[in-house]
Amino acid sequence: MKKASKIILISSIIVFLCCACWGHKEINGIEVSELLLVVSEEQNIDYCKLLNEATKGNESSIKEIALLDFSDGAAYDHGAVLVDLIEKIGEEKFVQSFKSLIVREKKWIKGFLEVGIEYGGNVNMQGQTLKDVFPKIYDFLNSAY
Repeated sequence: MKKASKIILISSIIVFLCCACWGHKEINGIEVSELLLVVSEEQNIDYCKLLNEATKGNESSIKEIALLDFSDGAAYDHGAVLVDLIEKIGEEKFVQSFKSLIVREKKWIKGFLEVGIEYGGNVNMQGQTLKDVFPKIYDFLNSAY
């Protein structure tokens, strides 16, 4: 009986540790952190589905994902996802997805992109600004203010 209990305990620990390693997802080459998954789930947002559609160029999904409201660590992770999304779909497609934005929305997106560039972990972007990395998006987001 003791041997069976030990086997069950060890098996349970192994299963738990394996599941703990699945804390993030990759959607079409873009890594989504566990924190972002948890926070989006709490807000009833299917972040992975939305990102999947955005990576396919769906303009409404691109706009919707770019305008999501996150704070703290999830905001940094979301910014990194947006930067990766732009790299995947291109600046033109990203800008094209926004027929009209109010100034507040432009500032919102600009903030996410700036933290995504600075803290997103992309070594090709270290020490660069939004204007350096995505000049067309920078011009679009700074128009009308």
